[in-house]
Amino acid sequence: MKSLFFFIIIALGSTFLINVVHAFDERMAMPAQKRALSTAMPLNEVPQVMQGVSIKEKLGDTLDLNLTFTDQDGKVTKISDMLANGKPVILTLNYYRCTTLCSIQLINFAKSLHEMNWPIGKDFRAVTVSFDPTDTPDIAKQRQQEYIKLTNQEQGDWKFYIGNEENIKKLTDQIGFYYRYDPASKEFAHAAAIFFITPDAKISSYLYGISYKSRDVKFALMDASKNKIGSAADQVLLTCFHYNSTTGKYDAFAMGMLRIAASITVLLLILILGYFFWREKRKKVN
Repeated sequence: MKSLFFFIIIALGSTFLINVVHAFDERMAMPAQKRALSTAMPLNEVPQVMQGVSIKEKLGDTLDLNLTFTDQDGKVTKISDMLANGKPVILTLNYYRCTTLCSIQLINFAKSLHEMNWPIGKDFRAVTVSFDPTDTPDIAKQRQQEYIKLTNQEQGDWKFYIGNEENIKKLTDQIGFYYRYDPASKEFAHAAAIFFITPDAKISSYLYGISYKSRDVKFALMDASKNKIGSAADQVLLTCFHYNSTTGKYDAFAMGMLRIAASITVLLLILILGYFFWREKRKKVN
């Protein structure tokens, strides 16, 4: 009975630990959420062509559903059509003549989709929109065929769009994607990120850089779908990570890990206590 009493005390302590974890999680912001970027180059030191080039997050803002773009097959499509059937969208903003930053970004994005191995079009769509109004459906078609091969899903729903200058500007402003055209080089200066849009056209998250962990892409899609997609294992793993809007990545979340560990501990203790109760009852019967 002393052993039984000991395990009861541990179980009560573990329950208290879970309550403490939840209280900490709800009342205190994680340090990463408070951190601000402080390494920006002074404006007067930034090359002129790069001044104003940035991405300013507009999390929770809603895109204009009536903006229209033309896909690689010449079909005019509204934003509302891209978000049809309640599917979230991964959006990339590029221009199709770019052979440097855009190409590297799209190659790495395609590889992430390949590694993720979720059917493109089943639970989500991938969309690339050119911010160069001179791009044509023909070049969009070439780029689509080039990059979708890398996903190993050549029938996947990843469309490449072009648009007029007015609609492009409205979309990029709503996303917070700011770029500049350099007449000298006839190229665009721009940053790199992918954007996750909910089925109701709200901006859910940003992943920065030219390469993306398939894990982060999965998590961002799960967030954008309000956890309607993803396996049970993915859902459990997501509780151990949180979206850090400062870094634009999913960071390990100590509270989530601790919560799961505490829950597993309590479950094991319940099983042990059940065994002791069963053994004591058996002794009395004998």
